[in-house]
Amino acid sequence: MKTRSSELRQKAVKTGTKRKKHRQIFSNAFLKLLRRTCRLLAVLTGIPAAGLIVAAFYFNNVLPDTYYLEDPSTFSLSQYRILEPVSGQEDTVQTLVGTADSEAEAKKMQGSISGKDDGQTIEYTLMLGGIIPVKTVTAVESEARYVIPSGSVFGLKMLTEGAVVASLSPIETSAGTVCPAELAGIQSGDIILSANGQQIDSFGTLSSVISAAGESGQSVQITYSRDDSEKQTSLSPVQSTDGQWLTGMWVRDSSAGIGTITFYEPYSGCFAALGHGVCDADTGVLLPLQWGEVCGATVLGVTRGVTGTPGELQGAFLDSAFTLSSLLGNDGVISSGTVLQNLSCGLIVRADNSLALSGTGAQAKQAMVEVCPRQEVHTGEAKILSTIGGTQPQLFDAQIEKVSFSEEDTSRNIVIRITDPELIAATGGIVQGMSGSPILQDGKLVGAVTHVFVSDPEKGYGIFAETMLDALDDTVQEEKAG
Repeated sequence: MKTRSSELRQKAVKTGTKRKKHRQIFSNAFLKLLRRTCRLLAVLTGIPAAGLIVAAFYFNNVLPDTYYLEDPSTFSLSQYRILEPVSGQEDTVQTLVGTADSEAEAKKMQGSISGKDDGQTIEYTLMLGGIIPVKTVTAVESEARYVIPSGSVFGLKMLTEGAVVASLSPIETSAGTVCPAELAGIQSGDIILSANGQQIDSFGTLSSVISAAGESGQSVQITYSRDDSEKQTSLSPVQSTDGQWLTGMWVRDSSAGIGTITFYEPYSGCFAALGHGVCDADTGVLLPLQWGEVCGATVLGVTRGVTGTPGELQGAFLDSAFTLSSLLGNDGVISSGTVLQNLSCGLIVRADNSLALSGTGAQAKQAMVEVCPRQEVHTGEAKILSTIGGTQPQLFDAQIEKVSFSEEDTSRNIVIRITDPELIAATGGIVQGMSGSPILQDGKLVGAVTHVFVSDPEKGYGIFAETMLDALDDTVQEEKAG
């Protein structure tokens, strides 16, 4: 009996041990499953949270701080329905002008130039999904602004203020190769302002100073500009194997070509063109303006754009007068214009002769269209007004595919695709020379074409028309003040 009882106890112990192991295995498996479930739930709940954080950060960076509206109380962002504007305090902006400036401000208010510094303002907090605050923006009351869209081509002749260093190269001398400019710290894209105290207004002036210094065995004291900052350096010219005194700098002092006029603002007598600045072809540096004028031009032919190679309008300058807009007929004819500014957002030009529409003529009013506030520009159907043959602009179908409010590069706020079969057949899409072509949507001027996608010539970038008109207003005011 003892033996049998002992066996039973051993069996009971073994059975209990097995049950304990089974419970432990089950417990471990359950814990693993629970941990996996918790991790899965954390991921599933974290994805929307992370998405909301990313969306909030994105909207905070791309949306402008100020919006200009005829009625600030109607502010909305139709293209971003996920954002709900919640109104805050309401106030009036104080206009900080003296008595002497009041007349100028009154003139600025008339016509198409709106007084952005005067009117009712409402602050809005943009709420993501009505829950998460993204940023606070200000809606300012502003009169609608009107201009005359153009699309006409023009010729440009421009001299730079200083000489732009396009590239550097070593000089072959009897003692070997050397590049004095590089040794002096000069780089491509620098702008040579003066040499030995003499202001540089052309390549010829710089060349003569360098030659004189070389002949006398002296160095050249150079003042140059880089990233809007003036710097000084000294370099010693060397004599090349052909007897010339050189420094190894290849410089550019002028620019010429054809472009497209975006719009004419009749009350100031100025127009805006290109939608981007005139830059050095090699370095991309914005050319500093010393002097510039525009004249008439005609399109003689087109080099079609293909993937990898942008096309180009082939044109010629005209000695005769040209029209600012075909909508104006003979009333819009000018003989030439003076370039006032070469800016990153385009050229600002004053017409040299008085036009019949410089007052408040009926034809000018009829030809005017409203400048669309940037917040109202949306994806969808649009048209561009461009000249691809002769001097007559035509309307072509297009599609706005993307709108961005980023201020990092204002010439790329719009992505536009050409959909017009006639334009695609003639040019392949957007080509060089079409920069400045007005973009129209919902009967308003929304922007101008600025760049072509090299990988897809049917697509390109555009700038807001409001950005160009702001620059024109500022230029006119600076000219009056100066």
